[in-house]
Amino acid sequence: MSESPAMTDTPESRPQNRDLLRRMMQQPEEQISLAAAALVIAASEYPDLDAAKYLDRLDWMAGNVAERITSDMDPLEIVARINQYLFEEEGFFGNSEDYYDPRNSFLNEVLDRKTGIPITLSTVYLEIAARLKLPLVGVGLPGHFLVKHPYFDILIDPFSKGRILSEQDCREQMKQLLGESVPFHRSYLGGVSKRHIIARMLNNLRSIYVNARQFQKALNVTDMALAIQPDSALDWKQRAALLIHLRRQGEAIVALNRCLELEPEDEDAKDIQKVITDLRKSLAQMN
Repeated sequence: MSESPAMTDTPESRPQNRDLLRRMMQQPEEQISLAAAALVIAASEYPDLDAAKYLDRLDWMAGNVAERITSDMDPLEIVARINQYLFEEEGFFGNSEDYYDPRNSFLNEVLDRKTGIPITLSTVYLEIAARLKLPLVGVGLPGHFLVKHPYFDILIDPFSKGRILSEQDCREQMKQLLGESVPFHRSYLGGVSKRHIIARMLNNLRSIYVNARQFQKALNVTDMALAIQPDSALDWKQRAALLIHLRRQGEAIVALNRCLELEPEDEDAKDIQKVITDLRKSLAQMN
């Protein structure tokens, strides 16, 4: 049975959950449980989340796959068996119809509903592979997320039921999603760390909340991002913008000053300084 810390999300528990995520991300890469970290994020929405239940489910799913593979199978055969189990027997699928539903970003919901977005379905895939001692890694392609076997250059798309992709497929997919705005580079197909995956998961969720104008939830997610990357000027800038929406000007000034401390030569430095000045004037008129 997998171990899991208790986790809740209330105004009182959020600092503890942020600290828990920070400590998880400070571990050596091989010791980080991607699923456990994703479930800490999910606790931001589900106060009574039983993380152990979902970690046990991943153990159970991996056990079912283990019964279908043998030691003499090559990696492509093992991937085929994982695909058959996850997408044919269990029925997991990419939620293209309601892509921006926040539930697609929470691992507990993905396991319960058997649908999600590329990064959460990839997390399920990676966690099953890890339990099978299959050395897969995440691939943070701009606009999409994949899984890769680093020694055999096998690119897998869990959002498309485990489809095996070529480099050309990835080029075309990027062009379809992003147009010509982001040129393709082969470096995009390199493996990324679990810390990168968690940071990207948080960034996706923040964008969903911002688009839904749920600024307090977006702020909670941003604070989790800052817990694991406290020197991210972009996250401090995002925090300031959310605080302005929430009419918390004093805290926004602090966040913007921190942003300037981290990147004093930022191309937006003059604009940021002007925002700080305007916020101070606004505060002065209120007092």
